[in-house]
Amino acid sequence: MNDPLIDLLVADLHPVRPVSPRAAAALVLGATLASVLAVALLFGLRADVLTGAPDPIVVLRSGTLLLLGCASLIAVMGAARPGVGHVATGWKWALAAAALFPLTSLLLSLRGQQWPMAELTSESGPWCLGISASGGILVGTALTLWLKRGAPTSPARAGWLVGLAAGAFGTFSYNLHCPSETVHYIGIWYSAAVVLCAAAGRVIVPRLIRW
Repeated sequence: MNDPLIDLLVADLHPVRPVSPRAAAALVLGATLASVLAVALLFGLRADVLTGAPDPIVVLRSGTLLLLGCASLIAVMGAARPGVGHVATGWKWALAAAALFPLTSLLLSLRGQQWPMAELTSESGPWCLGISASGGILVGTALTLWLKRGAPTSPARAGWLVGLAAGAFGTFSYNLHCPSETVHYIGIWYSAAVVLCAAAGRVIVPRLIRW
């Protein structure tokens, strides 16, 4: 005997197309490229970047930010399609690698018994935060819209990861313009930009992706 309630529930079922990780990667790539283009048009890129021979510190910070962004993006993809054994932890190692910049800045300051006041009071610091956060908003918005179609079981964790990815890619865009080459500046302002975006993602994203 058929149960009318079950029949009614089954009648309302519709096939759902699973979210595509490729779509997430394409959206983030497009948003990052748009952010880089905006930085290039509005503020200009570093001369060594334009010539294809960037300073080693630029290569290091660019690589670290891209590594952190990609690792966080992969974790977000996993969060949108939960399953047994699908836990991505690479973002933790990438975050640990990125933390070497502020830790190095702190150790150098303690060893020299002098805080990097020039970098702390730098006029370009707020610009770093603003430009990086703007790029982060662009990337974070695209990634959140994609994530809404998924099924994250932990919205809070997903929010952290979206913010972390957005902050990394947004700061990467600014880094191609940034004239500073000191570890102190990177450790202070780049870290602040990424942390700010990660915190914003934790607060905002869970409210937008709840089932």
